[in-house]
Amino acid sequence: MFKTNISILFIIFIFLFAFSFGVAAQDGSVSAQSSEITASQVPKGAERLLPESVPAEFNQAFDNLLDEGKGKLQGGEREFLVWTGNYKNVSTAARSRSQIETNFRNGGWIFESQGKNGELELFTLNRDSPRRVVLGFFVSDDKVIVCGLMEVFLGNDKSNPQKPITPPKNSQTPSSSNNSPAKSVTVDKDMQWINVMGNEMPPMPDFPALPPKAGRVRGYVKDWTGKPLAGANIGIRSSYLAGYYSGGQGVTDKNGYYELTPPKGMANFYNAGYQIEWGEGIAAVSLHPADGKLDSFVTTDGAVENFVLLPYGITSRENLQENAHLPSTFYGGAIFLSWYSAEADDNNAPPFAVKDDAKLEITLTPEGRMFDGSAGQPIVIRKTAGISGSFRIHNIPLGRYKISIKANGKPLKIKDTKKNDPNFGLSPTEANGEASILFVPGSAKASMVSPQFGAWDWVSLNIETR
Repeated sequence: MFKTNISILFIIFIFLFAFSFGVAAQDGSVSAQSSEITASQVPKGAERLLPESVPAEFNQAFDNLLDEGKGKLQGGEREFLVWTGNYKNVSTAARSRSQIETNFRNGGWIFESQGKNGELELFTLNRDSPRRVVLGFFVSDDKVIVCGLMEVFLGNDKSNPQKPITPPKNSQTPSSSNNSPAKSVTVDKDMQWINVMGNEMPPMPDFPALPPKAGRVRGYVKDWTGKPLAGANIGIRSSYLAGYYSGGQGVTDKNGYYELTPPKGMANFYNAGYQIEWGEGIAAVSLHPADGKLDSFVTTDGAVENFVLLPYGITSRENLQENAHLPSTFYGGAIFLSWYSAEADDNNAPPFAVKDDAKLEITLTPEGRMFDGSAGQPIVIRKTAGISGSFRIHNIPLGRYKISIKANGKPLKIKDTKKNDPNFGLSPTEANGEASILFVPGSAKASMVSPQFGAWDWVSLNIETR
């Protein structure tokens, strides 16, 4: 894909610059156990250059390479990892580079060398689920090994490397084509809601170690794969005088980094949100504190708080205990089912009633790629209908689904009763047996979303027998 259409000047420049770089690479760096771009483990002794410490020449080198693509390629996030030591023996440096390559492969990437020139080696990393391509280089002198990484995508690819994959509007994938085993959930008759993912949480990515700065609040924002998120909104408010609040708000840079100077006083985060493309519309999603908690702090001491965008999960154990019946307790999507209920022996019930003790089966089958880029997993929920006439389904991994609902094996009529926006909810709004469903965002403005808060409204559906 990238077979050595590289200028000789570019190669010589990188090679010579690495020699001049030397052990100074450790200045303005943090220890790294894994790559932020690939999420692969890296060999011991790795240092990641902080964005403000990356030499302009390194970024210019990648820019030159993109320029040679004449608009066919676009660049995404960048990362520069360095190892310092004694590499006067050529074989020592080669073994170190080989270990880095092995770790990429172990992380699920296809490693392809794109050619060498002296000690410089250009390579690509590819993976299909989700589809990603990373361009990188190795270069070393007698004191340092440098590994540069840059995510790339085709210039006519409409996907945004800064944002997670979004569900396509009309990607109809028959259920028979999804080979993933279904997740089966059985619910007691008396239970009025269910969290389909239970206590499962996506893995938290690694973050650079940041010491607190007096009078400053800072940190990083990433998605669940470790990709930095640019443009995330972070807001902090402080109470200093007579209980009155004042605050400040900012956004993350291209590296997902933010740094704010809040007013003096006792402070807390009131906003942590990120805007995504969602179907034919947009959605503002809440961000999860990477350490799982959001404590108040004194601004004069400074604070560090990292945030993560999650495709599902529990916002906090406290919220789960107190509000397990609300969608705001979960990062996944939510569905509210209601029906006209009748006693099992009520012969005067209307024909559309769902009778007590009817065996309900709700099936959610992913349509196209999920929010996290995976093929997804069908979900089958079985429940005996109760006289209450309602049931809530929470924490459904984000994506577009085909929904089908049956009672005693017979398809039910489904109707969207809360059609706030034609871009979301059930499509079509009334269907017999099955339809497409896209979860309803609570807001489109990331600056208005609270942290550690499920920002999805219920898709409110009424079901009837036919």
